[in-house]
Parts: sequence; structure tokens; C-alpha cells
Amino acid sequence: MALLQRVAHEQPDVEVIELTAEEYEAATRRMLEELGVTYDELARQAKERRFDSLRHRKVWLLVREY
Repeated sequence: MALLQRVAHEQPDVEVIELTAEEYEAATRRMLEELGVTYDELARQAKERRFDSLRHRKVWLLVREY
């Protein structure tokens, strides 16, 4: 994980962090495990627009493929 840049012009305490592909995949797996769902199950919830919780929806917004 590397600090990409510090956004100083408007919010001096905000840091932008860049993850490697491996770190991103590990974080995605960890979030899905914590929710107790697979990516496909979360995708189904998104397709039906019926998430099990607000946290499920937030995780989907982070991990969905465009």
C-alpha cells in the first residue's frame, strides 16, 4: 500500500492511498467473508436492488466491476 498523494488544497488531512492489485483482492475477499456472501450473491442483490443491509450495498459500490 502506498500513499499516492496528500490532498492539501481543500482538505489538508485527507490522504489518497493506492493499493496493489493483490492488496485490493485481499481486501475484497475479507469484506465478502465478513458479510458472509460471495461476489455472485452480492451481484444478485444488486441486480434485484435489494441488499441485505446498507453495509452490503456499500461493499458492492466498492467491489463491483464496471
